[in-house]
Amino acid sequence: MHTTWSDGSGTVAQMAEAARERGYNYIAITDHSKGLKIAGGIDEADLRKQAAEIAKVNVLMSRDSRKLKVLRSIEMNLNPRGEGDMDCRFLSKLDLVLGSFHSVLRVKEDQTARYLAALLNPQIQILAHPQGRIYNYRLGLKADWPRVFAETAKLDKAVEIDCYPDRQDLNLSLLRLARTEGARISLGTDAHHPWQLGFIELGLAATLQAKIPAERIVNFMSISDLKRWVRQLQKAGIRKQ
Repeated sequence: MHTTWSDGSGTVAQMAEAARERGYNYIAITDHSKGLKIAGGIDEADLRKQAAEIAKVNVLMSRDSRKLKVLRSIEMNLNPRGEGDMDCRFLSKLDLVLGSFHSVLRVKEDQTARYLAALLNPQIQILAHPQGRIYNYRLGLKADWPRVFAETAKLDKAVEIDCYPDRQDLNLSLLRLARTEGARISLGTDAHHPWQLGFIELGLAATLQAKIPAERIVNFMSISDLKRWVRQLQKAGIRKQ
């Protein structure tokens, strides 16, 4: 989800309150990174300032009986080589890092190499809106999807269902391939306003139709299991560097 730190219209507190009303245990604030200037992407200095705001919101939320934890995260912009645009020293302090492509999205050639490079990026745990499609606007990228999802499973990372109605990416056919290959799935509303958290229903419907096991869905992890998963991926990334 996005906030006023990038191109969203809700503050961290407003997004957290909307999530608390939905009964969530935690949310991840994933504002755009600095490479996506059109969406008001934040740099490392802003990321540090945002951390202070998230800490204040967490203090307020801890005083409520329906406790909710706000996680520090980011939707990091990836270039076609799978490289991110943020200093890894700052990323290592986050609870979760998404990586996503926002450029060169209309090419017709196979982009498998791009996806494999992104998955091998040690800084990211989730590949967001992988195909890059938008209804009535862009078809999205082509790839050897079984190979991409097999690599996702091998690395124990996750691919996202962007639940935004215009995206619904991954779609059902790709979700079924992801299930066959054993990839983890993450549900992201891509919400830019508090009320858009309701878009999660589209993603849940897709996982049900594609018969994705609950244990393969990142959102169903407890917060301790989620953080343990991220730490394991971070350690694996350090060993390979």
